[in-house]
Amino acid sequence: MNTLPVISLTKLKDLNGSQSGNEEHKRLYNICLEHGFFYLKDHGISADLVQQTIESSRNFFQLPKDIKKAYGQDKQTVYPNTSRGYVPLYGETLHEEVGPDPKELFDLGIQHPPSDKPFTGPTLIPDDTVAPGFAASHYQLQGEIMTKIVPHLLRALAVALNLDPDWFDPYFDDPILIHRTIYYPSESGVAGKHTDNGIFTVLIQEYFPTPSLRVYTKNAWIDAVCLEDAFVINLGDMLQLWTNGLFVSTPHEVIHTLSRSRISIPFFVYPNVNATFEPIGTDKKINPTDIMLKNFTSIWVEKSGAGRAKELK
Repeated sequence: MNTLPVISLTKLKDLNGSQSGNEEHKRLYNICLEHGFFYLKDHGISADLVQQTIESSRNFFQLPKDIKKAYGQDKQTVYPNTSRGYVPLYGETLHEEVGPDPKELFDLGIQHPPSDKPFTGPTLIPDDTVAPGFAASHYQLQGEIMTKIVPHLLRALAVALNLDPDWFDPYFDDPILIHRTIYYPSESGVAGKHTDNGIFTVLIQEYFPTPSLRVYTKNAWIDAVCLEDAFVINLGDMLQLWTNGLFVSTPHEVIHTLSRSRISIPFFVYPNVNATFEPIGTDKKINPTDIMLKNFTSIWVEKSGAGRAKELK
């Protein structure tokens, strides 16, 4: 295989009264079993909104450093503060051997009042006087992703796993979301080899004819080309744990060498902050927040990488 498979969200939503799903659910199961990475089409998200969010992100990253630093992690109030705000070049390490990544990023989440719960609360984000359209477009896009894609994909995964369609619902009525926008500078942008830590990631990558995203699947690294009006979905470590190793999170990296900067917008989806789940077929109790905090310590404190980065050579 030299390209990722494509799944239709419209077909996944069409259960037609059946609890066992259709051919697309069978394809989803096989894809999750074999690849853990796929394109999602028919998602219903406006291409204009996506483009507005990409452009407002690029405009933010082109602001002077001092302005961007005013929204840095050290200015954020959510715990851990490394889950929100602006990070400059070489601020994040996704793979220890690769070292700090030459990319900039801004993390936000679902807006909540101040809270003592991890990953929960408000984000200090520039308003329109500083970065026109940046906050508005991101929160509008976030709302679309969290209503038009995430619930339907969770239901589709449940059906593919031969569970009730609403099986995941109680774990995701108030989910944690790490919503990120990334700026890869021209000719030198990198995200080191890593796996994502959550249930799954919805990735919007800016369209370029030459791909920068690389995925390790079927014992080989392949390029994940940009398909217009299609998002990339990849499974995370937490779903691997939840399915007791049936579905495996897929390693990936970004090597951006083109002459123009690249914007990437991933949405990392996690269960409710107070959720506890049992890996399928076991009676073991797992607290997803503990897994998240351990991963954030690995990235930001120990600087030893993200997800299963240590396993990747």
